[in-house]
Amino acid sequence: MKDPQRDRIAAAFDRELARSPLPPELRAQAVRAAVGGRNSDERQRPPRMLALVAALLAVAIVATLFLTARSLHSRQVVPANPLPLPKAGALLDPGTYDYLDVDGVGFNVRFTVPAGWTWNGRYLSKGGVGLPDGAAIFFDGHLVQVYTDPCQWARAEPFPPTGSSVHDLMAAIAAQPMRNATTPTDRNANALGLAGGWAGMAVELTVPDGIVFADCYRGQFRSWGPDEDARSHQGPGQRDLVWAVDLTGNGVEAGGQRLIIDDASFPGTPAHVMSEIEAILGSIAVGHWG
Repeated sequence: MKDPQRDRIAAAFDRELARSPLPPELRAQAVRAAVGGRNSDERQRPPRMLALVAALLAVAIVATLFLTARSLHSRQVVPANPLPLPKAGALLDPGTYDYLDVDGVGFNVRFTVPAGWTWNGRYLSKGGVGLPDGAAIFFDGHLVQVYTDPCQWARAEPFPPTGSSVHDLMAAIAAQPMRNATTPTDRNANALGLAGGWAGMAVELTVPDGIVFADCYRGQFRSWGPDEDARSHQGPGQRDLVWAVDLTGNGVEAGGQRLIIDDASFPGTPAHVMSEIEAILGSIAVGHWG
């Protein structure tokens, strides 16, 4: 037979637990355990049931407080409106910034940085950019040519020239000698309010540990050029994640333009800085605004 009092307790208990992070199946088990099976000694059942209810509610409250605290700790507080980028060489306050007209035809890049990062006009850095522990994120919105020899690059411009698509760039950089490149993979970029709105690809590269820069043309080891857009590396052993974004789509035709984002680090770059790089890359949004 139905027990109206038991049903009311069960319903109230379930409503209370529904506000907690307990999974539905665990919640159902808790309700059944609290109000199920009659005991031959009816006078002993209510205290045991109330004790179980109190214990489960305490667990739910502690779990809720823990998850809330962890969420607040990991959430970065940034201004509602992006901050203007300062002059090159300035240390940035933590916050969100807009790099305007990165490609010369109106595309912008928005990113969020924690404390300790410096803006250098076309790239971010922390701890410098060179050995032993430098870190940087470079931005280039122009069409570049990938050298067929990154050390003796003066006479190593590609023929035919590197094409304008993301796939063209990925194929050329992955084939560059001495780079130990990974296989390029899809990596889309966010548009404002649209996750993964821009198609893209990424490849990981290294500068040879034993390379002597002085033996290279002009003492530079370069991934691509020309001079005004040259990616000259900072030292042996440098690691790069080259991320290329296709700036067409979402109703925009940019004539084959692409954005290159190159995060560079060394084996000695601290783990917490590497985590910050990933967070900055994850915050990036690309598009036309302003």
